[in-house]
Amino acid sequence: RLAEATRRGCEALGMKLFAPAEGRGSAVTPVWVPEGIDGKQIVKIMKNKYGVTIAGGQDDYEGRIFRVGHLGYFGEFDIITTLAALEMTLAELGYEFERGAGIKAAEAVFMGE
Repeated sequence: RLAEATRRGCEALGMKLFAPAEGRGSAVTPVWVPEGIDGKQIVKIMKNKYGVTIAGGQDDYEGRIFRVGHLGYFGEFDIITTLAALEMTLAELGYEFERGAGIKAAEAVFMGE
């Protein structure tokens, strides 16, 4: 559920998921950084300004993807908080999307809609 809420939240913001549907796991959701946005800044701003830690891409994917973890001691509100921080960060970086769309999509998963 946490993985699905994260995925739907990111997609609702207009972002593309890294892995195809048949290859997605439950531990982490890797997401392509939107065109024209600095992926390293996403990770930095979320951690330093909002206190939410996500991982950037590695090697050839550094700055091109970010990864949201949801395995272990995570709950629904951790995902909502992560998506809220992601939305605020993306808005700060100039990415255009419908604010609240990611949170709304995640809530729909949690409410069984």
